Amino acid sequence: MTNGDKIFKAVIEDSALISYGGYNPDDYDSLQNALDDENIVVSTVAKIIYYQLRGHSEREIYNEVTNFLKNNVL
Repeated sequence: MTNGDKIFKAVIEDSALISYGGYNPDDYDSLQNALDDENIVVSTVAKIIYYQLRGHSEREIYNEVTNFLKNNVL
């Protein structure tokens, strides 16, 4: 398990996110597998962590996540 996986697991185990996203955190074992998940909350969290770990700027992360949400929610 990578550090990214550990961070991801810690975040998705938050009870407020679980309640909002309606997912089971035990279904997710890695950051990489969650990037393209059907659950928008899980995949958004994964993308934020993924881009941050790869050194993207806050602006780049904002743009990537905003575009992802626009294309998948609206």
